[in-house]
Amino acid sequence: MHWIETNEGRIARSAEILTSFPDAESFLSASDEKLAEVIAAQAVRWPSRATENPVWGLMRIVMAQQLSTQVACRLADRAKSAHPQLMTPSPAAIPDAASLRSLGLSQRRAECCAEIVRRSDDLVAKVAQGLTWEQALAGIKGIGPWTIAVFQIMVLRDPDVLPLGDIGLERAIQKVYGRPRNVERLGETWRPFRSVACWYLWRTLGNEQLG
Repeated sequence: MHWIETNEGRIARSAEILTSFPDAESFLSASDEKLAEVIAAQAVRWPSRATENPVWGLMRIVMAQQLSTQVACRLADRAKSAHPQLMTPSPAAIPDAASLRSLGLSQRRAECCAEIVRRSDDLVAKVAQGLTWEQALAGIKGIGPWTIAVFQIMVLRDPDVLPLGDIGLERAIQKVYGRPRNVERLGETWRPFRSVACWYLWRTLGNEQLG
């Protein structure tokens, strides 16, 4: 597939873009006229800094798996009200899966969230030692590529992640561009700000956002 750059080419291109453009919005607007219209129509801007405890943020994204964002946000609100300690998770205060199930989570998601809290100190320590969150989370049942990608975008604020397979993103792209598009190929034009492009596109759906 000749349109995919080599890793070396991507790194060089990203460095050039980051030097030439003062912000993600200016680059995306210059490289994609449809996206320029989307960005111009938004009153809010991509929040480039992380603002919440990453372990709690990860739990929010797990709660959102296969659900509408509105339902996911309500689940997170219930979890915060019932277990305020989850805002700064600690293995010393692990909610059991049954209590999370009573809030409306599925058994699988409840067990996954409880396991995240149980491992919270270890996860943070591994990341502090230089592992990526993806590496640190390896082996936790219920955390797959979509969860990792959306966590990186909505919680960690990594500017260059593409959540392949996200149905909402595919709907937004069809709405903005007038037809389905190859998401991976389209994403190449957004590097090194693919997360930012996705964040703006998701907002065109008019839904409550995960972050």
